Amino acid sequence: MSIRKSGCENGGRGTASDRGRDERESGGKRMKMRMVKGLAAVLCAALLAPAAAAVAPGMNMVAEATAAGNTGNNEVKDEEALLKEAIAKAKDSLDDYKALIDPDGRKSAQLNAIIEKAKKRIEKLKTVDGVNAYVTKTKAEMDEVVKPKADDDDDDDDPAPVNADHFLMVGGNWVTPVANAGQTVSIVLPVVNMGKTVVNDAVVTPVLSTDTAVWPFEITSSNYSQTIADLPGTDTGMSDMDRRREVTWNLKTRSDVGSGYQKISFDIRYRDSEGNSQETTLDTYIQLNGTAGVGADGQASVPRVIVTGFETNPQDVHAGESFMLTLHLKNTSTATSVNNMIFEIVAAVEGDDKDTTYAAFLPTAGSSTIFVDRIEKNGTKDIQIEMEAKADLTQKPYAVDVNMSYEDEHVNAYTNKTSVSIPVKQEARVDLSEPEVMPSSIEVGSEANIMFNIYNMGKTKLYNVQVKTESDTVSGGDAFIGNLDSGATGSADLYVTGQSATMDEGLIKLLVSYEDETGATTVIEKEVTLYVNEAMMDDFMGDDSMMDDPMMGGEGEKKTGNYVMAVIALIAVAGIAGAVVYMKRKKKKEQMSLEEDLLDLDDDDTNP
Repeated sequence: MSIRKSGCENGGRGTASDRGRDERESGGKRMKMRMVKGLAAVLCAALLAPAAAAVAPGMNMVAEATAAGNTGNNEVKDEEALLKEAIAKAKDSLDDYKALIDPDGRKSAQLNAIIEKAKKRIEKLKTVDGVNAYVTKTKAEMDEVVKPKADDDDDDDDPAPVNADHFLMVGGNWVTPVANAGQTVSIVLPVVNMGKTVVNDAVVTPVLSTDTAVWPFEITSSNYSQTIADLPGTDTGMSDMDRRREVTWNLKTRSDVGSGYQKISFDIRYRDSEGNSQETTLDTYIQLNGTAGVGADGQASVPRVIVTGFETNPQDVHAGESFMLTLHLKNTSTATSVNNMIFEIVAAVEGDDKDTTYAAFLPTAGSSTIFVDRIEKNGTKDIQIEMEAKADLTQKPYAVDVNMSYEDEHVNAYTNKTSVSIPVKQEARVDLSEPEVMPSSIEVGSEANIMFNIYNMGKTKLYNVQVKTESDTVSGGDAFIGNLDSGATGSADLYVTGQSATMDEGLIKLLVSYEDETGATTVIEKEVTLYVNEAMMDDFMGDDSMMDDPMMGGEGEKKTGNYVMAVIALIAVAGIAGAVVYMKRKKKKEQMSLEEDLLDLDDDDTNP
């Protein structure tokens, strides 16, 4: 009977397969140990050889290198500590600034959102200067939300400013109605809002009177008021005709009216865009056909000269530019001509202090007076004057008064006064600060920050300000700034991501667009430099073919490969250092040998 030996009886070697596996594992370990020991031996030899030749110089070099390394580490630690301290102070300063500008907490939610965004951004910054710059930028954003006044005690004493957001006037398409004595006539009143903002719930009421000189119609109702739901402003971009609203009355003319043109008035009460109650009065004229040459009071009718309309050339009047003003005049009298007419054109006055006030429009010829010798009865005439709009006028309508004095055929003197409203436009002026790009070079997939300011240098408001980027190498970078009042500053904080490597000069185009009061869009272009590089790969540490070699043993061999690479690097450094020391030592020996030879020659010359 054959007896099968156990693994123990086979000398503890186990089966053939087990022995093969154990041999491969032990062989791999022995190979790794031999590689490490061999590299260590080479390193030691490289280090000891030059050190043996010059122990003292080698020690000095090591000491110097150690001292230099310690100094560099200290500097790095100091910079890190300063940056950390600057970040902490920056966060505290933002919280303190919020309490300063918003003590009542009215804008707390908006300010908190800005502060939280800033704190997250500050944590990513790498320099103290960058932290300080971003704090300044954030405080400017906070100021846009809350604008504290230096002194609020004088607010109650200052007169209420004139609201130019609403300015109602009779529409330019007004046709003078003809009212015959004893007959019914339709009075159509066109109303236009020449201000910027909408007017709501306008109640139009005729000014009634039993005096035919004030109200030449029979009073048959206790309420003649009519309501206009809304009167759009110029900020809608609509034309004057599209913004016009009409109200109509059917009135019976009294039988005792005289003949000629007569003024009638309408009181208007309305709510402005902020809900405040406002009121104004509009005057217009009607033509009465009654007793020839006799007014409603039984006296001879007074000849009246009125302005039936006006034109400007160019049609749009811009601040700082000249324009020709044409006034259309009419002698409303059917009984007498008017003679020796003097017209004085007086523009609205700007400024609060009497020493600094000035007219909005100034005549280019120096004189604002126009003379007309005669206008026939029921006749018309045009007068012109060239004027210049002041450069610093805000965008709104400005009133121009027309003061008149004249005589009838019997040399009776008369005076009259009327006014027209001339809208003034301001050209938008925008300036951009120099953009700051951090960092100036990124890899594909990385992010960069672009920051700059947008300044409204003009007198008009900017609407829908936004920023877009145009580039083949980056994506993102769009931002909506919103509206900017005159003199305000908007901050653009853009983040772009690298998409492809830069193949040219690295220029990225920034497109800043905005709309003016009329809705016209303007685009400003600015270029910045940002290089995008391909992502770098570690060829040595990331060689999967070497790491996955079955002979290297998997994950443990990867670590061994890293150690090997480190040892190789140390050997290279040590070899270079040893070579330097060796060359210095060799040179010193050659110098000493040369000096000894020279001394021997001197001795030979001395002792022949």
